[in-house]
Amino acid sequence: MSSEAVEVALYDLGVKREARTGFASDPDAFLARYALAPEEAAMIREFDVAGLQARNVSPLLTMGFWMMNHPGKSRTDYLDQLRAAGQ
Repeated sequence: MSSEAVEVALYDLGVKREARTGFASDPDAFLARYALAPEEAAMIREFDVAGLQARNVSPLLTMGFWMMNHPGKSRTDYLDQLRAAGQ
């Protein structure tokens, strides 16, 4: 896993409105811009923040990604997902 490519994608999704819009309208096309392995793209597309953190992706980036992009944008849901994975 290339955590650098994943972290760049998550950073963009956390701070760039056009990235969030592109991801929301066509996640696959948006993620194709980054040098991501298929499993990395799947974790982002599926909001698998526990899986990303288990692969040493920054928790600050995963939380920002979740809060800016997940349909529910719930901090409680974010923490529940981490707890369920034993993080």
